[in-house]
Order: sequence, then C-alpha cells, then structure tokens
Amino acid sequence: MPHQEHLSEAGGHVPHARHPRSALAWLAVVLALWLGLAHTVRADACRPAISSISAARANEAPDTPPTTGWEAVTLPDIWSTRWPGHDGTVWYRVQWTHCPGQPVAAFLEYLSMAGAGSVNDDPLWADDSLAEPLSRGWNMPRYSLLPPSALHAGTNTLWFKAVGYDLYSSGLGGVHIGPPDEIRPLYEREWLLRRVFPQVNLIISITLGCFFLVVWLLRRNEQAYGWYALTSLAWLLFGLNSVVATPWPFATTHGWSTWITLIFTIYCSAFSMFAWRFGDQRFPRLEKALWITTGAVCAALLALGPVQPKIVFYLVAVGYAGVFVGTCVQFQLHALRTRRPEHLFLAACMLSFLVAVTHDMLAFLRIIDDVHGYTAATAPLMMIGMALVLAWSFTTTLGRVERFNRELAEHVDQARRELTLTLGRQHELEVANARLSERLQISHDLHDGLGSSLVRSIVMAEKGDAALPPQHYVSVLKSLRDDLRQVLDQSFGAVPATVASPADWIAPLRRRFGELFDEQGVRCAWKIAPAWPSKPETAHLLALTRFLEEALTNVIKHSRAGAIAVTLTDAGHGALALSVEDDGTGFDVALADRSMAGIGLRSMRARIARLGGRLEIESDASGTRLRARLPAITHFSG
Repeated sequence: MPHQEHLSEAGGHVPHARHPRSALAWLAVVLALWLGLAHTVRADACRPAISSISAARANEAPDTPPTTGWEAVTLPDIWSTRWPGHDGTVWYRVQWTHCPGQPVAAFLEYLSMAGAGSVNDDPLWADDSLAEPLSRGWNMPRYSLLPPSALHAGTNTLWFKAVGYDLYSSGLGGVHIGPPDEIRPLYEREWLLRRVFPQVNLIISITLGCFFLVVWLLRRNEQAYGWYALTSLAWLLFGLNSVVATPWPFATTHGWSTWITLIFTIYCSAFSMFAWRFGDQRFPRLEKALWITTGAVCAALLALGPVQPKIVFYLVAVGYAGVFVGTCVQFQLHALRTRRPEHLFLAACMLSFLVAVTHDMLAFLRIIDDVHGYTAATAPLMMIGMALVLAWSFTTTLGRVERFNRELAEHVDQARRELTLTLGRQHELEVANARLSERLQISHDLHDGLGSSLVRSIVMAEKGDAALPPQHYVSVLKSLRDDLRQVLDQSFGAVPATVASPADWIAPLRRRFGELFDEQGVRCAWKIAPAWPSKPETAHLLALTRFLEEALTNVIKHSRAGAIAVTLTDAGHGALALSVEDDGTGFDVALADRSMAGIGLRSMRARIARLGGRLEIESDASGTRLRARLPAITHFSG
C-alpha cells in the first residue's frame, strides 16, 4: 500500500482513483462549483442595472416631465446635436432595475447648466436657481445614497431636469448606479478632477501671480516677470469659470460667458508676450497687431452682449486657442535654436500643456468624444513649471550679480589701496608745497616790508647832508624790528586787530613814507575813502599793506618821480579800488615781468590775486600807473 494512504492529515486515507471514495470526492467538488455559480448568477441578477435612457424637451409645464416626445439617448449627451438652437429645459429619464434590501447609490458626472434630480417621486437634489441667473452646476459631480423608502422592486426611474442653452453645449453627463462601495470611489475621482484640481489651480495662480507682480514692480526692466504676472492673474479669472456656482456679479449666464471669453483672449495674448520676452524675442509689428486685434475682439463682444451668435463664440475661442498653440510651437523651435537650459525647460512645460489644450479643443469642437478636460489637471503643473523657470532665471541673475559684486569689491579694495598710496604721496607733496609756499610768503613779506624799510633808510642816509644823529639810527633799527616782528606775526597767525576805517589803516604808511617823500622833494597826494565798503579781514589788510609798501618803495627806488597820487575808493558792491600813480620815467612792464628785477611786480600781482582781485600796470615816459580792483572779501585766508 502506498505510503500516502497512512498520512495523519487525511485520517489515514487519501482518495485514490481506484478507490470507491474518489467518486464521492469529485461529486462534492462539482456540487460546490454549481452552488457558487448559482449564487453569483443570483447576485448579478439583483445588481442594479440601467435598462434605458431617454430625453425629451419640456412642454408648457417645465416643472413636470413631459408625457410625449421621448427619444433614446446615450450618455454623456449634448442636446444641441439633437435639437439645434434649443434653449430652456430638457428632461432625462434613466430607468433601472432594483432588488429590495440592497443599498444603492447614484452618481451623476455633471449636468449643464443647472438642474434637479429625483428618484421615482422623491427629490434628491436641486440647484439654487433654475432661472436666470442660472446656477452654474456644469462642473459639479452629484452623489446620492438613494433612500430605501423611495425604491421598489423591479423598474425604478431617475429623473433629471436640465436647464441650459444651446450655445454652451448643455446636456447630461454619465450616470452610474450601484452599490455605494463601488460608486463612491467613482464620485471621489470625478470630484478630484472637476473640483479639487481647478481650486488648486486658482490658489497656485493667485500665489504665483502676486509674487511675480511684486518682483516686476521692484525690477521693472524684467518684463517677463510682468507678463507672467498678468498671465497668472488672467488664468485665475478664467479658472473661476470652473469653480463658481453663480454668474455673479452678472445678471445672466450670457454676461458671465462674455466676461470669461474676454479674459481668455487677454490670457492668450499675455501668455504670448511672456513667452517672447522670456525667450529674449521681440516682434514689434506682430505684438502690436495682436493687442489691436484683442482690443477689437473685446469691444465687439461687449457690443454684441446677450445676442452673441454661436459662430462668434466658437471663432473667438478657437482663434485664441490657435494663438496659444502657435506660441507654444514657436517657442519649441526657438528653444531648440538657443539650446539654453531655461528655454528648453519651459519648452518641455509648454509641450505637456499643449497636449492638454489640443485634447480639450478637440473635445470642445466635438471631434473626439470625451467630456473630461485635461487643462484643469495640467494647468497647475504648467504654472508651476513657468514659475520655476522664472525663479531659475532670477536666481541665475542674482548669482551673476553676486559674482559681479565680489569682483567689484575686489576692484574697489585694490583701487582703495592705490588711492591710499596716491593720497599719501599727494599729502607729502602738499606738505612740501605748503612749506615752500610759507617760505615764499615769508620772502615776499621780507622783501615788501623789511626790504622797503631798508631801502627807505638807505635813501635817507645817502641823501642826508650831514651825519645823522644816533637817535635816527635807533629809530631806523626799531622800525626794522617792528617790520620783522610783523612778518613773524603773520607767519604764525598772530595778526593785528582790524582797523576801524581806511584812514586808520593807512596812517602809519602815510607817516613813514610821507617823511621820506618830503625829504626827497616829492609831492604826494592821498585820497582815501572815509569807510570800508565791506568789513575786511586782518589778513586782507596785511596783504594790502604789503602791496602798497612795495608800490611806494618802487617809486622811490626807480621812478625819479616828482609827484605821487595814492587813491583808495569805493568801487561799488563792497569792492575796493586802489591805485598808485607817479610822473616818473616809467619802465618796460613786459621786460620787468621776465627779468630777475621784477620780483616786486610779481609779488604785487600774487598778493592781489590771492585777494581775488585784478592788477593793471601801465608805464610809459609820462609815468607809471598801478590800478588794483579788489572784490568784497570777508573770508580771506591768504
């Protein structure tokens, strides 16, 4: 006997083909299969099943189903294919069988434009407004758990009342009836496609649109950001068509439709501008023609209003969809030419959306039989892709700016170091120049002040008829000491106080040189203004003193004049006019300026120039005339 017959798992025996018990085993298997098949057939027989679907136009009483005019239809249904030009109400009747005791759920994909649903004689749901302004329920899936009390064994009827217009492809979507655990997932999937995706699309559009609008306002030269912001905001307004439940703020469905069509034209135009600007493309004539056409189309739509012909609606929709598709195709070719990563990435985003737009336009034109739109699902990806491309471009630009800033900082540091060295050398040169200027100033003061005193004393000694008394030499030495002290005081900033009037200022000079002129037999006329035109500074007065001393000393040394005239007058507007004239032999001014003997002349010119004035020197056989014009100086620091 085989070993298997004694296995404990089989009770010590296993049916064998030659054993009498094997026939009983096969009989049991066949019976079990037959019972299972019978149960399945019985379950399928009780499963809700749609037996017929028909539609009829409403009669004079649109609130109740008509009794005649029913025609068999296939869902989804658009009634304009059957009744062209019909606007108003259409009733749909869906009949199905039911086995009592089983829960049943019904799911309607959509109903356009507004409507109500009921099972047998019990209402299930109804839109808020079934008259203008109609509720916008065309994108609203409906799910109902049918009440058992409203159902009966055998044939039951679902009634759907649809109110809409031929222009908007009104009709009824697919209807599904079955157990709730099977119908509910279908409803949730349709809700995701028709409600969740459009709302997510709006949130993404308003977020990205506002963000890039702010970026564009901060960087007005980045036009692509501005056009993207306008594109996003236009798509936001266009996307409301799939979300809102009423046509508010418009009073009619036609008003809302006109508004949405206007927004669609602006969206397509703005999208084209964004694509061209992002691709660094400019088409002046094409862009101008595009916006002129858009403006004309918008004006025409507003003018037509509620009487908008169906052909106009289709032409505008298809025409601007063609603008959108054409822009996408052109950008694909442009990206292939440029090979720039950001262009290729945006071209890939456009390609995915281009497929969705093409599908939806074919469905809109009823070339293909599909009621599900792809743009609602792909538009968020498109908007995010465009935003990522802009962000990529923005961060790339920021990276270039940062690199430029680093390079600029390095150049600035290098320039700062070079400037520091240059300023150090310049400072050294200025210090050396200041020292040289101080030495030159001291030499001029010694020449004009102490030198003139020495010349005057020498002349007095040479022209004296007898030996001068010791007191005279003491007086001369004291005068020289005072002049030297005055030079030192000016060099160290210790200048005398300002004198009250021109007469007080010139009195010491007039006394010193007056005695010398009297001894030489030279007539001297002094014509002095009674008051200063404007209050001078002490350094100003000292410079004038040195100038006048040098001028009078030159007269004594070189002119052999018999008469001298010193004039200090008011020249108007706070200016002074100082002149020294003599009737001496004169000299060659140009030659004196070029020779070593002209130090005194150059010194006088320099002093008058430091005062901001102008010195004129004229000399001929009739004498010499020095005329200095000095502007009002109240902040002189020479």
